[in-house]
Amino acid sequence: MRYLGKEVRRKSNCIINKRRKDKTLVDSTLKNANILIVDDQQSNIDVLTGLLDAKGYANYTTTKDSREVISLFEEYKPDLLLLDLSMPHITGFQVMMQLKVLIPDNTYFPILILTADLTPESKQKALSSGASDFLAKPFDLIEVDLRIKNLLRARYFHQQLENQNLILEEKVKERTIELEKINIELMSDKEQVEESNKLKSEFLNQMSHEIRSPMNSFLSFTNILREEIKEKLTPDLLDYFDGIDSTGHRLIRTVDLILNISEMQVGTYEPSFREFDLQKEIIEKIINDNLKLIQDKGLKFNFFSNLSEAVIVGDQYSIYQIFVSLIDNSIKYTKKGSISIYVSKNEQGINVTIDDTGMGISEEFMKIMYHPFIQNDRENYKKFDEIGLGLSLVKKYCDMNRIALTVESKNDIGIKFSLFFSSPE
Repeated sequence: MRYLGKEVRRKSNCIINKRRKDKTLVDSTLKNANILIVDDQQSNIDVLTGLLDAKGYANYTTTKDSREVISLFEEYKPDLLLLDLSMPHITGFQVMMQLKVLIPDNTYFPILILTADLTPESKQKALSSGASDFLAKPFDLIEVDLRIKNLLRARYFHQQLENQNLILEEKVKERTIELEKINIELMSDKEQVEESNKLKSEFLNQMSHEIRSPMNSFLSFTNILREEIKEKLTPDLLDYFDGIDSTGHRLIRTVDLILNISEMQVGTYEPSFREFDLQKEIIEKIINDNLKLIQDKGLKFNFFSNLSEAVIVGDQYSIYQIFVSLIDNSIKYTKKGSISIYVSKNEQGINVTIDDTGMGISEEFMKIMYHPFIQNDRENYKKFDEIGLGLSLVKKYCDMNRIALTVESKNDIGIKFSLFFSSPE
């Protein structure tokens, strides 16, 4: 049976029927697909266009001159090419080679070869040149119809996938622009925070200087005055001078704690890690600075170490502050009994234990003891003027120096802090 095409407009050797002005995706019915037919025999073109008309394909273009394929391809943007192989001027093989330059690598463009050349060599060459399917003349129109449907269905699915990828790419671009905008805003916020932290640090340093300098002068003059009139002072007046000295040093210590915890929180503290002897440069100094105060409270002090040296790597200032805070707490909260420091060493590193027989802390408090401004028993601790910064700073400094910190304690029995310093690598 021979199908005759509808009346069409002819221009040179090219027939253009119902060409779409704008290229759109193939719809699920496949009927809106653009089909390009290239064959040098008009009779073959008539058969194929008749089949397309009968099956409802409205958009097709034909040409008998294979030299027009490239211009038609660029203008018409077909979804399927029905191509003969043996043609004058340019063969079907040459047409496919030319199209390879125009078709992106990631684009599926189906080509159905319709030819009388049945040799295996021609078939292999056609498939390797870019053909998607291969049919021999004379046509079996039922088979041609099925092959066209299969190829256009594959084209439809590929276009859907490409469309989804384009949508995804656009969304990624939009999201990238949003993230870049957010990043710019965050950078601006970060700069503002850094500037605020800088101003805060400068303010705290200035306040520390304004408090420490006059307080040191006050304590110095007070001590000079006490020495000048010492022989005339009654025991009660000597106690008053001791109270002034103790209160002044406590205020200086409080300023140090506030300044140090602020530096850690805003990130302005810059540690300096180096190798030093923990026992000689810190522990012995802590003992010398606090031994009289411990003994004046009627407490016993114990120090145990069988080491000639205890070399570690760390930030000396912050480690010194750890020991200052722990010893201060022991002295404050121990009414009777003893305060002890133990130093030992094993293959992994050095362990230092500070324990006392003081008030101790509860199990509930141990869960939050490193939070700033937290106290174990507010009513009981008020008389010691504890502001709850020491242990918070101890934990931060231990983390910074990678010191393993453990605590054992019970209320009214005492507390033991263990600090483990890994051996220098």
